[in-house]
Amino acid sequence: MITELILFALGFILILKGGDLFVNSSTMIAYRLKIPRFIIGGTIVSLATTAPEFVVSATASYLGDSGIALGNALGSAIANIGLIVSLTAIIAPISVELLPFKRRALWMLFTTVFVFIFAWNLEISRWGGVFLVISALVYLLLNLVKARSERRKTTAKEEAIVPEMNDSMGKSILYFGIGIVLVISGSWLLVNSGTAIATALKIPSFIIGLTVVAVGTSLPELITAIKSAKKNVSDLSISNIIGANILNLGLITGTAAIIRPLTMDLFTKYYAFSWVFIMIIGIMLIFWKTGKMTKRHGLIMLSLYGIYVIGLLVFPLVFPEAAG
Repeated sequence: MITELILFALGFILILKGGDLFVNSSTMIAYRLKIPRFIIGGTIVSLATTAPEFVVSATASYLGDSGIALGNALGSAIANIGLIVSLTAIIAPISVELLPFKRRALWMLFTTVFVFIFAWNLEISRWGGVFLVISALVYLLLNLVKARSERRKTTAKEEAIVPEMNDSMGKSILYFGIGIVLVISGSWLLVNSGTAIATALKIPSFIIGLTVVAVGTSLPELITAIKSAKKNVSDLSISNIIGANILNLGLITGTAAIIRPLTMDLFTKYYAFSWVFIMIIGIMLIFWKTGKMTKRHGLIMLSLYGIYVIGLLVFPLVFPEAAG
């Protein structure tokens, strides 16, 4: 058990360091290839920050652990809003442009609805996975087209979260490769040790995926959000969080289902999905009319996340048949 805990912690460290290298090097390479900064900031950063979730869920699916594969994707979506957006608002109030926010938020909501529909019979099939992946790719394509049409409007802000472009192409490629190796290695350790810990403690692997794995793989988004808050461009972090959630629910869940159909229990279907909807609808209600999120809103959403975590611990004890 101690060995598994050490390997679990080591997996986290590798993912955190590898994710950081991956985000910075991928944006650097994109810049060296003369990809406009507005595309780097608006799309590539979102893709890069979801790399840990992607690798963890894909690895878990390949190894046959649907609990961690799906739990990580759903848990990351919940943590991105309940934890990361909340902390960002507590650091500094957030203001967003209403129309772009509403478009992206509705896409996030509809993606969640489709995932829930595909999971209705407690399994997301490969065909369901194909649909989800296509929907995520369509979102990315539309995002690129929209970003290009609004280039002058978005460049200044989106440059704020793009790293300083000082490294050479060769060094960036080296860091990119190292980052990928670290993320893959860390994910492998995290999934295997997480499954072993869940078995030893006699708790569903969904719980591990929805909590510590989800929070750990969301660390790149947290770092980006804090960086945005400090530079007074928190609205951009909201855009990236919504994009990350669409990728978590569409691209990552879909890819995991294509690798191996994802099965789940009633606990995941009702409790986890309910909280994904609560967080998404909650953030939509906060921003919908005024486009603003205050410190008070952040504290409320953070409190909801705390209730969600407590529920994760209590629900399986009260309803063991649903969580087993």
